[in-house]
Amino acid sequence: MTAQVQGDLLLSSLVRPSTSLAATLRAMKAECALVINESGVLIGMVTDGDIRRAFLGGASLDTPIDQVMTRDPIRVGTEATSEDVLRLMVARKIRQVPVVDEQGRPVALELFKDRLDEDGVAEAVVMAGGRGQRLMPLTQDTPKPLLMVGDQTILDDILGKLRRNGVKDVVLTVGYLADKIRDHVGAGDSHDLHVNYVHEETALGTAGALALLNPRPQHAFLVMNGDLLTELDFRALSTFHQESGNAITMCVRRFSYRIPYGVVRLEDDRSVAGIDEKPEIPFLVNAGIYMINPEVIDLIPKGRFYDMVSLMNKARSLSQKVGAFPILEYWKDIGQHTEIAEADRYCRAKLAAAAMSAAVYPFPIPPGGQP
Repeated sequence: MTAQVQGDLLLSSLVRPSTSLAATLRAMKAECALVINESGVLIGMVTDGDIRRAFLGGASLDTPIDQVMTRDPIRVGTEATSEDVLRLMVARKIRQVPVVDEQGRPVALELFKDRLDEDGVAEAVVMAGGRGQRLMPLTQDTPKPLLMVGDQTILDDILGKLRRNGVKDVVLTVGYLADKIRDHVGAGDSHDLHVNYVHEETALGTAGALALLNPRPQHAFLVMNGDLLTELDFRALSTFHQESGNAITMCVRRFSYRIPYGVVRLEDDRSVAGIDEKPEIPFLVNAGIYMINPEVIDLIPKGRFYDMVSLMNKARSLSQKVGAFPILEYWKDIGQHTEIAEADRYCRAKLAAAAMSAAVYPFPIPPGGQP
């Protein structure tokens, strides 16, 4: 890693104690953020996983980062050698080590992934075989993953984001109008991917097609529905999955339902304790994205319908750990006409913002500088 890249990486990782979880997550470009005081001294560190676990525990995106951070994190001085840092990472099972000067101010950030040349998620399975009944007549002659949002199809958006997250091999499970998907994607050359196909002769559910994977993935692999738009950091999901020791990690979203009535609370003697007018109840809902260990495939019966809920329940019954990973980034499940319209507006807004940025800065910006 060059000094310029290391310097930019460090600067992007520095936050103050009062910075919100949302702002910290947006600024995080190196798996973690370093929390500094007014003098620039390191007082804490927080990882992507720390933020998401805090969210599962009830924190909001406005929660200050000092309520979540690890105080006085493990660090090394500038005299530490590369070998010293690697030994420390292995011994303490940590992936990020800040380097500080004599005053305790961060001057560099060492990452375990840089030493192993990790590329992120290696393999992914995209479920693209559904009929899209709720989107008729749009899906009468077009499979749902090939519907347009912005200037590209849903599936092109998914494949492009997978590649940018280090994915190299993708399997598309296809069924309804499968030939149109094969003709559009081919072998994946346009996305710099290797794409193979599993054809479902009959609907096999959200997990059944995984039993047909050949060859079987060698490492934990990503599975996602082919009708999603998301800005999810798939690398963060992969890291969370590994560090949590999960057999299956299910992505979840926080969803709130507002009860359209006043909800009455009673005392033990049945007298009225209070009335909550139209309260909003929060839930965590399945977001249709998973990380799965290869051995979990053995739990799936071949050749018959089997859904992901049944697979997770089966894994849990065998004491295999099933974890939850909250998506805090943009996420949209495209199942209805209102949802595809919202997704299209989102994508067009992104295109407009990119065009405006290009108009302001029509030439490439040199590293670390302004045009």
